[in-house]
Amino acid sequence: MNRLKLMIPPLPWHKPRHHQAAGERVVLLHGLWRSFWAMEGVASHLHQQGFEVLNVPYSSFRKSLDEIVEEVAAAITASATTEKITHFVTHSMGGIVLRCLADRYPHLVTEKIVMLAPPNQGSEVIDWLEDSALGRWSLGPGGMGLSTEHVKNHVPGFSGGQEVTAIMGERQSLPFFDSFLEGPHDGVVTVEGGRVSGLTRFDVVDADHTFIMKEAEVLQKVSELLQSPERL
Repeated sequence: MNRLKLMIPPLPWHKPRHHQAAGERVVLLHGLWRSFWAMEGVASHLHQQGFEVLNVPYSSFRKSLDEIVEEVAAAITASATTEKITHFVTHSMGGIVLRCLADRYPHLVTEKIVMLAPPNQGSEVIDWLEDSALGRWSLGPGGMGLSTEHVKNHVPGFSGGQEVTAIMGERQSLPFFDSFLEGPHDGVVTVEGGRVSGLTRFDVVDADHTFIMKEAEVLQKVSELLQSPERL
C-alpha cells in the first residue's frame, strides 16, 4: 500500500471496514493521528490467510481514552453477528486503547493479541509535546493519555489470560527524538518501552515506528502468531 495512504488522518465519516471470511475474527486498531488506512495492508494480508477482519477507526485525538474505549467496544459489539474467536492486532496507541478495553470489557479481549510498536510504558515524545500549548492542541485528549505518567498510573497491564506479543522496531527513522529516547528505538518508542506485565512474547525487528505494519517480516510474524495453536 502507498505510504501516503497509510498516513491519512482519521476523518469524522470513517466507518469500520469489515472483511468477511469463514475464519476467526481479527480486530485491528491503528495509532495516534492515523486512520483505518494505516492498517488496511494488515487487513488484506490476514484476509488472504482466511481471517475475518474488522478494521476499526477511532477518534484518536478528538476524544479521551475513556471515550475511545467506548467507541471501539461499540464497533466490535455491533459487528459480532456470530460467536467467533476474536484476536487483536494493534499499532502504537492502539495497544494502549486495547489495554484499557481489556480492563473495562474483559469478555471482549480473551484471545491472541499482537501489538506493533506499543508505547506500553508511555511515550517520552508525548511528555515533550505536552509542555507546549501547540503540542497539547495537536495531541488532543487522546494523545495526552499516552504520557508516561498517565500510562504508568492509569492504564492496566494484561491479566495473564491472553497470549500477548509485542513486536518492536529498532530502525531509527526519526533522529529528531534521539536526545530523549534511551537505547534502541524506532524513532518514536524505545524497544524497552514496549514491555508490560502479561506479555508472553517480545520480538524486535528491523523496522521504524511509522511503517512497521508494512514490513513483510512483520506481516508474516503476525499471521503466524495468530495461527499458532500454542505459545511460541
